[in-house]
Amino acid sequence: MTGASFAKWRGSPNHYNGRNGLHVDHITLHIMVGRLAGTDSCFMRSSFQAASHYGVGGDGSVYQWVDEANGSWADANWQSDCSGITIEHEGGMDGIPVTDAEVEASARLCADIARRYNWKTLWHDASGNRHGNIVLHREVPGTDHYGCPDRCVNALPVDRIIARANELLGGAAMALTDEDIMKIWTHKLPNGACVRDCLSPAIQDVFAMHDKGLTGGTWLHKLPNGRYARDVISDATSDVIRLHDTMIPQLTAQVTALTAAVKTLAESKGADPDQIAAAVENAVKAKLDKLKITVTDGQ
Repeated sequence: MTGASFAKWRGSPNHYNGRNGLHVDHITLHIMVGRLAGTDSCFMRSSFQAASHYGVGGDGSVYQWVDEANGSWADANWQSDCSGITIEHEGGMDGIPVTDAEVEASARLCADIARRYNWKTLWHDASGNRHGNIVLHREVPGTDHYGCPDRCVNALPVDRIIARANELLGGAAMALTDEDIMKIWTHKLPNGACVRDCLSPAIQDVFAMHDKGLTGGTWLHKLPNGRYARDVISDATSDVIRLHDTMIPQLTAQVTALTAAVKTLAESKGADPDQIAAAVENAVKAKLDKLKITVTDGQ
């Protein structure tokens, strides 16, 4: 049986046999709109005709209903079911909050899945184009669960789970400012060129389309050589786009929240918040000065 070693095996009958020729490339996050015990009762009945691979309870319990070798009946889309691993979470209604223990257990589970499928980091494509390896149930074509898992009462803190999972994977996030981002773009490679300079004109064209906010079919635009625009982007460039679109907004929000917390604490203690903020800023800059970034030109 394939799955997380720390999950309690339940064995629902509601699943595909195998994955219909597809391979695992994402995790779909769900919310139960209820509790783990009630969801378990439903998923164990063949007449219910639905089950996720995993479920996470408010006390941190993790159940597994479907072997990862099989597609689950969870996303209302057979392709997503057969190419993903689905995780239900307790919560989603009044009186049933998503707890800290649940967030930690979900992050641990996501990190465990990522390790087994050799994903170095987890990320969600907030544009809805589903290029990331974390997908929200509401983003799956064909679903009618438009609030699942993060647009409902007691919703799932998706960004928090992803950030914690990446910490467990060993890729703890660092706060980056606009100045830090510019350092990355202008970082000198061994050949003397800047990071941005190593991008071919074709890739720069794709960046131009991306920066103008063009989405959807734009990425599937065919270039004169017959290749799709998305296909000409090297792995290194894809990572930069992910950093630009997903990680930077999250990290900026974290820095803003941390700054506000420090200021509130300083004021409550009668200290000068500007002095504390300056000390924090200097400490962060000192660490960033030691940051080494390696970019490989895939062209």
